Amino acid sequence: MNQTQLQQYAADHRRLLALITEQTGLVDPVAIDLDEFYLPLMKHARKGRLLPVEGVLVRDWDPDNRRTSPGFQLGMRLYTIEGIRFVRVRFGHSDHPNIWGLDFTAVSRADYRRLYRIAMRCRRDDEPAAVPPVLPREQLDLLWKNTIGYLEGSNLDRIKAYGGRAKRGVLLTGSPGNGKTMACRWIWEACRQRRWEYRLVTPDNYRQARAHDTIEELFGVDRRGIVFFDDMDLALRDREKVHETEDQAVFLSALDGINVHEGVVFVFTTNCSLELIDRAFKRPGRLDLVLHFKVPEAPLRRQLIERWHEDIRRHLDVDRAVESTEGYSFAEVEELKNLLVMNYMDSNQWDWEWAIKQFAINRQELSTRSTRQVGFSSPGLGLGIRHGNGEDIPF
Repeated sequence: MNQTQLQQYAADHRRLLALITEQTGLVDPVAIDLDEFYLPLMKHARKGRLLPVEGVLVRDWDPDNRRTSPGFQLGMRLYTIEGIRFVRVRFGHSDHPNIWGLDFTAVSRADYRRLYRIAMRCRRDDEPAAVPPVLPREQLDLLWKNTIGYLEGSNLDRIKAYGGRAKRGVLLTGSPGNGKTMACRWIWEACRQRRWEYRLVTPDNYRQARAHDTIEELFGVDRRGIVFFDDMDLALRDREKVHETEDQAVFLSALDGINVHEGVVFVFTTNCSLELIDRAFKRPGRLDLVLHFKVPEAPLRRQLIERWHEDIRRHLDVDRAVESTEGYSFAEVEELKNLLVMNYMDSNQWDWEWAIKQFAINRQELSTRSTRQVGFSSPGLGLGIRHGNGEDIPF
């Protein structure tokens, strides 16, 4: 694009902004490309009148997406949402490859930030809610209340107004495979939908931070959010029962030294028993709630199996499946499903008895090897470090 074209393009854009002020009364309008916020915002906004641009208005009778389409090809249309007026402009009259300066949304500068917050909420509300994990209802309610519920705007404001702490610590304990990963993924998804910060800290992250003297960076958030500490036994074990290192003191010092600007919840997971956790860590202000994840009883195993694909359930004796998985963890029940699917790919049959036998063979083979149980930081779970710039960096 040469200078003359650039000047004309900019002049066209400035003219559209001037017409917005003249015809709608918006003061000092700011042009916006709504991008992924467009559909959620338009679904919740109320359409207003159509307006021509320099006397030109070309309507659009396309029947598709009438709810979110502005209903014109050339012109402007007013919208209102929660008392804020904004305008949709379309006047791509040239063959410029990029016509964003002639096709945009605009709002008064004074309403810009508020419209952004409304658009964020509309997008969040349009996203499907994360499916709660299969856990006892009381445990689910406690987990939600002490994490997402604790950080919700109105709740956090009231907590701080009454002098309560703006940070909270939650410990998830229990042997591997019994729901800690599902619970963390559920909370992480709810956090992501709200566009809050989140961070995952693994033992390797902790060791690297120790080496570079950046421990405090693992704990802090710039705005409200959740920090997940996975399998942090090395920093939390009782100094009177295991070989003492500096990790415990450094970890607790960093935990206490966080300057909370808005609100943060620390979610810790461990496979070791609560008796092995250092007493200094378990005091209120550092750790406020402990949730123990037990081997699922029959009703929870049934609930998990009933979430399986309908083709599997149609060929499965659910009562038999629940009975034959007594003492199995959630992870082990899910592995049976994987075996069922793998066998079906080969034989075109859903064979529960084969899956049970193959599972026993696999477990016997694995029991002869040295293995390490991993938590929700294991590869493939899609949980990365959330940085302030909004990027997800997978491990």
